[in-house]
Order: sequence, then structure tokens, then C-alpha cells
Amino acid sequence: MKKVIISVDSAADLPQDFAQENGIAVMPMLVVADGKIYRDGIDMTGKRVFEYVEETGVIPKTSAVSPGEYMDFFAPFVRDGTAVVHLSFCGALSSTHRNAVIASARMGDVFVLDTKNLGGGIGLLALKGCEMRDKGMPAEEIYTALKALVPQARVSYLLNSVEFLRLGGRCSALSALGASLFSIRPCAGMVDGKIEILSKYKGKSKDAREQYVSDLITKYPYADKSAAFIYHSGVDSKTLDNTAKILRQAGFGQIITAENGSIISLHSAPQSLGVHFLA
Repeated sequence: MKKVIISVDSAADLPQDFAQENGIAVMPMLVVADGKIYRDGIDMTGKRVFEYVEETGVIPKTSAVSPGEYMDFFAPFVRDGTAVVHLSFCGALSSTHRNAVIASARMGDVFVLDTKNLGGGIGLLALKGCEMRDKGMPAEEIYTALKALVPQARVSYLLNSVEFLRLGGRCSALSALGASLFSIRPCAGMVDGKIEILSKYKGKSKDAREQYVSDLITKYPYADKSAAFIYHSGVDSKTLDNTAKILRQAGFGQIITAENGSIISLHSAPQSLGVHFLA
């Protein structure tokens, strides 16, 4: 049976130890700031994105990984006789997926899946893929099974402010001012490959976060409770522990906490909190 490796674009924001333990390879995505290209998770972090915006008032841009760079990434596995199942960042938001597909067509034994998502929408599929790999399933069957799971990803973030949405042109200055004045905290999530505002919360951060997590549990009573991801941008440990506690009480088993990388931070805000699972 041919060996299989699961790989992801770095927008999955997997903790390094988690990726290593599960044998998941990570392709760094690219961020452009001041005319220079940085690699997500290596040269550029979510924290650095926030610092850059605070210093300049400008949000960095992303740059698509080229087909040639994907070929270089896939090549060592293919040469070793290993088949690759690559879970790519949302194709509707970036041409990285298309470029990965172009590269795979030139390599053979590389199966590229458009997760239509980011963060845990990629990470949860990777976790399922690793389980299938460990059971001895061939790459093509893993690809097909994961493709069927794509619509089940529930990915959202409670943003602590709308400033990044304003700077990124996703809401007007007037709307941003109103949200700030009335302490409105939007919940942004992935819907059919697009970032949408799903709901809005009012009040203090602590209360809004607890209500956000509670609402998710109520909305999806039949969620896949095997695993959930908690993503954040600088949220305090007490809040993270409390979020994990709520999820465990709701029956979730494995809970992975991860910090948002630079790609996700471009679309969110400092102090954001996200809970992701399959449902």
C-alpha cells in the first residue's frame, strides 16, 4: 500500500506540535508588507500583522503561492513514493487552490481539495484525513471522503472590533463608528466560501464570548463532538480555559487551542475568538 501524507496550507493555523504529532505537512502562505514577501508562520505572525497595522494604518496583502512553489513542496513526497492529499485554503478567496491544482497535474499522486474554508475548516478535515490515513485508506479514497465533509465545517470568529473590517473595506466608517459606540461585536464566519457577518453581540467582551460559544452549542446540538478547535488572537488564558470547559461540558472530546496566524489576522482583529467544529 502506498504511503499517504496529509498536507495543508498554513491558513489552517495548526499548532506546530499538533502538526508534527499527526504527520501533517504545512505549506506557508505569503503576505506582502512594504513591498516585501513574508511566509505565514515563519517570517510573519498574526501578532506582527496587528503591530504593522497599528504602525502604518494599512493592512498587508496576501500573495498567492505559485504553481512552482507548490511543485517544490510536493516533490519530496512524490519522489519518496508518497501520495499527497493537500487541503487548500478557500479557492474563492485566493488563487492558491488553483495554483496547487496546476502543480498537482504536473506531479501525479497529488490530490488537492478546495476546503472552501480556513482555520478549523481545514484543520478538522486534516485530522479526519489523518485518521483515514492511519487506517490504511489510499489517497484518492481519503480525498473523496474529505470532499464530502467540506460542507459540514462550521467556522466563525467573534471579533472584538470592526476596525480591520473597515480597513479591509468590508464595512463603512459609519458602520464601524456605530459598532464602536454601541459596543457591538460582530461574529464573522465562512458561508459558501465567503466571509459573512453571521450575527452581532453587544456588551463586554467576556459576556459576548460566553454567549457566542453558548449559541453555537445550542444551534448545533448534533455536532460531531469528536474534536473542536479554539482559535484566538491574544485572548487571555482564563477565557480560553473557560471556552474549553464549556465545550467539554457540551460533550466535545479533543479540543485544540491555536493562535491565529497572519492570513486569518488580516481578516479578523486583535482579541478575536473562534470555535470551529463539524456539524
